[in-house]
Amino acid sequence: MADEHDAGADLHGITDTLQRAIDRDENVQLVRDAGTHPTWNGFPLALGDELLLVRSLHEFAVNGFAVLRLRDVTAVHSTDAERFFERVLRAEGALDEAPSVKAIPLRSWRSVLEAVRLHYRYAIIECERPDGADFFLGELAGVEGDEATLHYIQVNGMRESGLTRVPLDDITLVRFDERYVNLFGRYALGEDHH
Repeated sequence: MADEHDAGADLHGITDTLQRAIDRDENVQLVRDAGTHPTWNGFPLALGDELLLVRSLHEFAVNGFAVLRLRDVTAVHSTDAERFFERVLRAEGALDEAPSVKAIPLRSWRSVLEAVRLHYRYAIIECERPDGADFFLGELAGVEGDEATLHYIQVNGMRESGLTRVPLDDITLVRFDERYVNLFGRYALGEDHH
């Protein structure tokens, strides 16, 4: 059985398709007009007016959570291919072993980031554009005014003591509780470490 909502249709149709997937606990593939991640695979968990919370999947593995902007979603695919992925994940016990998500209010990027900071501490914030993206992995410090603040973790595992500021209006995607994020957070060292 195929349930697809294709590009060109209104946001209402996309949100209806996503709500059906939430109600049925179904995997979907999101097609996005956001640059870096043109598709996103996962189980939709909750819908806000402008944001979507998804349990992320990658190569038959459950891998954390993501909050994405709804306005970037141009199509939702929920077909036999997604049912096959579900069948494999269920047979392998991957969904039973996956942690449940903590409460993440989808009112705004502010509410999302404050909840992620409280429950998970580390995140990736992405600001995707057609010509590229800004990618910030770090320990969330909070939200000040119209900016998210974090202690950026460099690729060499050094956590910066100063704050990196990211305008809330530029954010398109927040990822958390992924293996990649968690390992960087766990093993990062402060700048004063020699």
